[in-house]
Amino acid sequence: MADDLPPLSTLCHYQQQPKASLKSHIFDESDCSFSVLDQRLLPSAVEYVRVRSVQDGYEAIKEMKVRGAPLIATVGMFSLLVDVTDSADEYFCSDPSVQKTFRQSVERKCQMLLSARPTAINLANAFHELIGFLKHDEDNNVNNNSDGTETAAETNQRLKNTVANPLEKLKHFVLDWQSRESAENAALLHNSVQAVLNECEATKNIGQNDDNNKKLVVMTICNTGQLATSSLGTALGVILVLHRLNRLELAITLETRPYNQGSRLTAFELQQSGVPFRLIADSAAASAMRHFGVDVVLVGADQVARNGDTANKIGTYALAVLARHHRVPFFVVTPMASVNGRIASGGEIPIEERPARELTQWHGVPICPSDCSVWNPAFDVTPAELITKILTEKGNFSPTELTDQF
Repeated sequence: MADDLPPLSTLCHYQQQPKASLKSHIFDESDCSFSVLDQRLLPSAVEYVRVRSVQDGYEAIKEMKVRGAPLIATVGMFSLLVDVTDSADEYFCSDPSVQKTFRQSVERKCQMLLSARPTAINLANAFHELIGFLKHDEDNNVNNNSDGTETAAETNQRLKNTVANPLEKLKHFVLDWQSRESAENAALLHNSVQAVLNECEATKNIGQNDDNNKKLVVMTICNTGQLATSSLGTALGVILVLHRLNRLELAITLETRPYNQGSRLTAFELQQSGVPFRLIADSAAASAMRHFGVDVVLVGADQVARNGDTANKIGTYALAVLARHHRVPFFVVTPMASVNGRIASGGEIPIEERPARELTQWHGVPICPSDCSVWNPAFDVTPAELITKILTEKGNFSPTELTDQF
């Protein structure tokens, strides 16, 4: 590692690159406004779309204006916040029962957002935490009742002092949640980079050209960088940090049909960050592993079951099979927010199916026979036995070790 490089802990924090001026979303706390980058238009055009309600948030997620499990959670949380902002006065009064009404309203809105893309679990985990927070606070206020001797005026004053505006509580929670997510992403990248380097060094699978720099050739699929999160990213974030550490020889990104997140988004991010890369067709992955001497495969996750089975972008399962054949370590880089400890295996993960037109058309132009029968799952499930390790902010686990966490 070069002596003049910053410490790894510094490199793992989100840093907006000089060329990469795009942000996946923009929240203005002064007027509680929220906008998202319409990623369907990249790299040809840059357009931000205002999100004013839960309905807007639902449509942004469902129509894939935004995507990536961590970013879906962020958009869901902030669309919920801006949605209830206009009702602030309605929920500011001295009646504790209003908090229950507020919480029930939030729960209904959460259910709507969750139905947009059910495979990604981060949003469900965030909402579960939020509802628990509101319920706990609600119970505390109900239990803080008078002993029966105070006057109505005294009761009213006490409640005004103890029952804060539920909207302010929601806003505080969402902003704190985002801050924690950013810190967790830095920890995730720190752990993951060290794990990747340690694994490759231990297996002597580092630097196929045996030069003194010991640089890695890394393969990835889909988009797991700044455009998929509110931070530096997961698998693509690791690639970027490896580049900053001067430990990356080459990044190889699959195009990721049919939505082309690899060619439209990952290639865009890599180019903007000055990372050396090659874009390949999905069907070229096996040949690329052999031709370029791939050292490690890094992928993200939309949902991980308790046993380590991992749902991710369609094509990930095939990539894991290829990695096993070529004896290449296969790592899932994911926050614990993507782990669903409530399900035992990947068979319980709902797999979203996208519209047939996303496979049969290109910008509205048919590319297959009319009335063609189509199966277009957005995700597949990689069996745990094909995964070398699952890398998280709380540690790095083999699938068996992950099971022990629950």
